[in-house]
Amino acid sequence: MANVQLAKNLKTLRKKYNYTQKQLSSILNITRQAYSHYEQALREPDLSTLILFSDFYKVTLDELVAGVIHPDQINEALPIYQYHFCETKDQKRSICLTDSELDLIMKYRNCQENDQKVIQGFLEDK
Repeated sequence: MANVQLAKNLKTLRKKYNYTQKQLSSILNITRQAYSHYEQALREPDLSTLILFSDFYKVTLDELVAGVIHPDQINEALPIYQYHFCETKDQKRSICLTDSELDLIMKYRNCQENDQKVIQGFLEDK
């Protein structure tokens, strides 16, 4: 039997950020029906998919799987970039990045402010 709390949390997070099941299934490279089954607690995502959800929504695995996520307790908006290539042009607010581009952005964000300035200076010289 699937985890009912996980199903509720997935639906709450998806609705909070105004995603459709189709959009999220595209991001995860799964069918819409498979994603729908996660929200209905008919099946559970595998560990790698849970980690992808956790990273995407910026919540811990514990919060995602066992916590009670309320829409009013969710912090700020998600970044406008996504983890996978865009396949359609109807994602108007999305900047689609390759995995290596996303990796560079995450490394940049984790740098000290001085290091970020050095990187910015280097890029401006190009």
